[in-house]
Amino acid sequence: MAPHSAFETNTVEQKVKTLVNAHLKSILKKENLLVSGVKVALQRRINDQLHLHADNQDLNRFNRLKGFIMNPESMNSPAAPYPLNQSPYSNFPQVAGPRPIFKDSPFYTILQHLTPVQECKVREATRDTIECKIILKPDVADKLVSEPDLRVMIFCASEPISHFSKVDVAFPHQVEIKVNLDEVKANLRGLKNRAGSTRPADITNLLRKRAYYENSMTLTYALTHKKFYFVVNLVRQHPVEELVAKLKSGKTISKDQVIREMISKAQDTDVQAIGSIISLKCPLSTLRIDVPCRSTICTHNQCFDATSFLQLQEQAPTWTCPVCNKTVSFEALEIDLYVDDILKSTPKTIDQVTVEPDGKWSRISEHGARPKAGHDSSDDDEDLVEIKDPPRVTAVKNEMANGSISMRTPPTSSREQSATSSVPPPSIGTKRSVSAVIDLTSDDEEENPRHPKKSATPAYLTTPTHSSPGNGRAQPVANSLGSFGPYNPPAEPNYIQRGYPHR
Repeated sequence: MAPHSAFETNTVEQKVKTLVNAHLKSILKKENLLVSGVKVALQRRINDQLHLHADNQDLNRFNRLKGFIMNPESMNSPAAPYPLNQSPYSNFPQVAGPRPIFKDSPFYTILQHLTPVQECKVREATRDTIECKIILKPDVADKLVSEPDLRVMIFCASEPISHFSKVDVAFPHQVEIKVNLDEVKANLRGLKNRAGSTRPADITNLLRKRAYYENSMTLTYALTHKKFYFVVNLVRQHPVEELVAKLKSGKTISKDQVIREMISKAQDTDVQAIGSIISLKCPLSTLRIDVPCRSTICTHNQCFDATSFLQLQEQAPTWTCPVCNKTVSFEALEIDLYVDDILKSTPKTIDQVTVEPDGKWSRISEHGARPKAGHDSSDDDEDLVEIKDPPRVTAVKNEMANGSISMRTPPTSSREQSATSSVPPPSIGTKRSVSAVIDLTSDDEEENPRHPKKSATPAYLTTPTHSSPGNGRAQPVANSLGSFGPYNPPAEPNYIQRGYPHR
C-alpha cells in the first residue's frame, strides 16, 4: 500500500482552478468522464476523480491524472506520463530491421535513448519532413538542469546498417533540423570527403527541461539516394581537460624507452644515423608544447600538444596524426616523457633542439654559436681590406660637409676646353680633373641624367673663360683656333651629367 503522502491532493486541486475550459475538457476525456457543463462543474468532476483514485489507493491512476493536471499540454502525446512498466515510446512505430550502433567517442558516452529510431526514406527528387516528440522523464529533466555535463544530442547514420559493425555519424547533405521551432545551428556536414568528421547535433539548449513536456522536433531533408536513420540520445559529455588528465594518469612513453629506440636505429648498418631536430612547438597551434604526446603506432619522435590535438578532434574528429598523417585513436595516445624532460630543462625561448643518435640533445642556439671546424677567427683580420677614398674624393666630401662648394665656372686648365657653359660647374680652388668629381648623393638608377640646354651658338665659337681668384667672376681667355685646328667639343663632364646638387 502506498503511503498517504503520495496522495497529496491540495496542490493538485489548486492547479485545477488555474486551468482553462479546453484543458479541463481534455482531462475529462482522458478519464472517460462527461465534458459538458460550466467551468465549476468541470473542475468538480476532476477533483472528485482525483479523490477517488486516492481513496482506492490506486497510485498509478492517481499519478496519471496528476500528470495531466500539472502539465496539460502533454495530454496529446502518445507517451503520456502513464507510470506503468512500459517504454514511454511504446506507441511509436519502431523501425524494422537492424538499428545503427554508433562508434565510440572519447568526448561523450551514450546513456539512453530519448526517442525511438526514425527512418528517413530515399527522396531522390523531392523533400520530406520527419516529426518527432522528445519527452523527458522527471529524473532526466532534473539531471539536465543540475548536471551540465549531461547533453541531449541527435545521432544520424546512413546505410548500410548491420548488427556487427559500428557506423559513423552522418546526416543528409541537405538537411534542416528544428526543435521547438528553433533552427539547430550546427555543422551537420563535417569536413569534405572525410567520413566520420561529423559530430552529433547538440540540442540541449533548445529543449524545455520540464518533466513530460512535449518538445517538438522536425527534420527536413531532400535529394537523398539512400536511407538515413536518426535517434535522440542522452549522453554524458567529457571535456578536453578531463581527457588530458586521463592521458597524464595513464600509460606513458618512458625516457629510457625512447633512448633505446634511438640507439637501436643508429646500430642499423643500412642506415646512416645522423642528428635530427625536434621542434618544441606544436604543429597544430604553433605554440610551445605543454603536454607532449604522440601515438604508439607512430615511429617519429616529434610530439604535439595533447590539448590542442583534442580540441581540434572535438570540433572535427578526423583522428589523424598531424606529423605523419597516420590514423590514430585516443587509446593509442601516450605522453612522451623524453620530450617532456626537454621542455622542462629548456627556457621557453628555445623552440628547437638537436637530438643525436645516442639520445643526447643540445640547443640549436649552442650550435649556431660554435665556429666552423678548421677555421681560426684570428685570420679574419688578415683578410680584411680597408678601402680608403682617393684624396680628391675626400676633398669633395669635406667641402660638401663644410658647405664651401660654390657653383662657379671651373678653370680652363682643370676641364680642358669645355663647350658647355649653361650649367655653372663648382669651383673648388685647386686644379684637378673634372672626372674625379663624383656625386655621392645621386643614384643613376633612380633618376635620369639631366642634360644642359644646348646653346644655339656652336661651342667652338664661344670665348673660353676662367675664374678670377679675386672676385670669382668669369674672365675671357684668349684662344687661337688656328693653332689647334678644328675644335671638337669633349664629352660632358660627370658633374654636369649627374646634376651636381646646388646649395
